[in-house]
Amino acid sequence: MTPQPVGTRRDWRLVPGACLVWAGCGVGVGLPGTVVWLVVLSLLVAALGLLRRLSRDLHRHHDRRHFRGRHRLVPVRSVQATAVLSVLLAAAVLATVAPRVEQRAEQVRALDGVTETIRLRLTGDPVELTEGPGVRIEATLLRVGAHPGTALPVLVLADDRWSEAATGAMVRVNARLSATDPGDSRAMLVMPEGSGSRDPPRGWRAVVADLRAGLVSASAPLPPASRGLVPGIAVGDDRAMPPALEEAMRRTSLTHLTAVSGAHVALVLGLVLTLLWWSPRNLQAVVGGLVLVAFVALVHPDGSVLRSAVMGGVLLLGLWLRRPRAALPALASAVVLLLGVDPWMARSYGFALSVLATGGLLVGSRPLAAWLGRWLPAPLAMGLAVPVAAQIACTPVLLLLEPAIPLYAVPANLMAAPVVAPATILGLAAALLGPVAPGAADLLVHAASWCTAWIAAVALGWAGLPGASVPVLPP
Repeated sequence: MTPQPVGTRRDWRLVPGACLVWAGCGVGVGLPGTVVWLVVLSLLVAALGLLRRLSRDLHRHHDRRHFRGRHRLVPVRSVQATAVLSVLLAAAVLATVAPRVEQRAEQVRALDGVTETIRLRLTGDPVELTEGPGVRIEATLLRVGAHPGTALPVLVLADDRWSEAATGAMVRVNARLSATDPGDSRAMLVMPEGSGSRDPPRGWRAVVADLRAGLVSASAPLPPASRGLVPGIAVGDDRAMPPALEEAMRRTSLTHLTAVSGAHVALVLGLVLTLLWWSPRNLQAVVGGLVLVAFVALVHPDGSVLRSAVMGGVLLLGLWLRRPRAALPALASAVVLLLGVDPWMARSYGFALSVLATGGLLVGSRPLAAWLGRWLPAPLAMGLAVPVAAQIACTPVLLLLEPAIPLYAVPANLMAAPVVAPATILGLAAALLGPVAPGAADLLVHAASWCTAWIAAVALGWAGLPGASVPVLPP
């Protein structure tokens, strides 16, 4: 077997550490703080044992003088060093998780079952409940009664009077608080009594709210499918999506198009770096970073967006430092950094799907394209390998969400792919131009609607075929 050229070898050293951090955070946020500390202690003991083993092997190697023995030991040393790094990395992250788990548990115990006047900042758009009337909204609990809180993430379950609430608004309302299960990303459920008093978003939040509302308003005259898809693909606001189209996209694995993630970040950064091809690398990195921050604010920083943004930030740092753009270490670094900031993200399905899809593309697309290239032209082989690699990587998590296989996911994604980038760029441009040039924004929205009409036709067409969704388990 011909070895891989050195320049194309993947750097896997951070991947085991990222996986161990992910697993540790996923388990640790659901455990008492004292148990998490015991896990940290166990990891440190394990790291000490691995270090002693590595040190002993190094001493043995130093005493050897045979050429063959020296080179046989190199892979072993590399594996042992990677194991030590992984365990120490997990211990370091979990050592920051333990006090936060204890602090949140104390706060939740004190507030569980309390009915009091609270102050919230809404961090998400209102989403209709599937079980009945009302909406759910992601929010941050800032104050309970006369005592300030510590920014607990909560989920508001409210009536339809909250359906027009703006993201970023501050709300003062009387509400009942209820604890969620340990490990849930939302610390509490909030059931408000009435609509309360609201202060509109201010500062950059007001700008973001106006841009998003402007795009939704400009899309209102469009046909129903495009009315939901244009803002959905551009900024992730798919609330106007017709239920039939939403179901069709689910059955054909096209829902990722309205979940802003790595593809959107890569598209935006790629466009910025292309427009700045003539400038120094440092300027490209600075402008790319500013655009990245603004884009995250515009689409709302959920798990997949943050993962993609951190990965993009790592790649921009590599551009600044004139280092090779190693995507796999960047992905692992993004996972570690994000879980270090918010360990409860480890249990998010959206975060898992985003990481697995990106990892599948990085690891599996080229080998799969090479295999398909035996029978297909190279561009077609790569175009087919990309959705297949992502679909294979995400399948275990998708089966947990719904025990069914979307049989036509690959052809549907292949047919939709050519218009995704134009629809995204046109939608984002329309959102940015809306406040200053509404006429131009309307033209861009209508151009984007031609792309989204094709996506809707693909989703509905494939979803209507027999066997579009094959159950894994018998009913």
